[in-house]
Order: sequence, then structure tokens, then C-alpha cells
Amino acid sequence: MATPWFGVNYACDAAIGAELKRPSATHGLRERCAALRVLVLRVPVLRVPVLRVPVLIVDGEDDIRPRWSVDSLEKALPDVTRTTPAGAGHLPWTEDPEGFRAAVGAFPGGVRHRWGSR
Repeated sequence: MATPWFGVNYACDAAIGAELKRPSATHGLRERCAALRVLVLRVPVLRVPVLRVPVLIVDGEDDIRPRWSVDSLEKALPDVTRTTPAGAGHLPWTEDPEGFRAAVGAFPGGVRHRWGSR
């Protein structure tokens, strides 16, 4: 059941692809983020400790989303566990309910184990 239930909306896909390639979409973003970082470092009230929260990513092997989108999420999170059920798509909880339950059920035990080992 990894195949989408509806056909691909090619017009929407093309519009999103064009938006991602548009230079003005991110024009000046790096500079604005750098300025914000400087502001946060200068104003003590804005400093927030990094909160490390364990995260589980369950993404189907046959998901129609580009792999790089989930890869970038995985790289951005400091404490992440990722599982990719074979044969599942964008809705792994419906396409592989047993595998999904097993992954989610095992995750808290892994977290307790990590916390206990510190």
C-alpha cells in the first residue's frame, strides 16, 4: 500500500519545485539568521539552553517524499532514532501497523536505557 491513494498533482509539484529554486525565496536568509544569532548572544534573556529531546522518525522506505527531506531532519536533531520500514510509504502506521507499533514500542525503552547509562 506504499503507492499513493491519489495520483500525483503535477501542477502542485511543479509550483513547489519552482518556489524552492526561486532565488528570492532565501535571499538574505543567511544574513538575517546571523544577525539574529548575534542578537541572541548579546541579550542574556534571549539565551535558551539547548533542550535535548529524544525523537523517533518512522519513515516508510517507499515514501513519495524526497529522501533528502527526512535525511536533513535527521541530521538537524541532536538525539534522533530513525527507522525505515520496508514496503511502507508515507503512512507507515497504516501500511505496516505491526512494524510501526514495534518501532514506537521499542523507542521509550531505548530512551530509558540511554538516560540510565549517563
